[in-house]
Amino acid sequence: MRSSSTPQLIGIIAILVGILIIIYPQLVGYLVGIFLIAYGILEIIK
Repeated sequence: MRSSSTPQLIGIIAILVGILIIIYPQLVGYLVGIFLIAYGILEIIK
């Protein structure tokens, strides 16, 4: 179940990030940093 929910979670996060970038373009740098941190945590947990 965990492996099937991960792509859905990434898709939801991608949609939310895309909406935020459209609304607040200056947040792109922060969002990239947060994404990299989240990706690193997910890789460590694996």
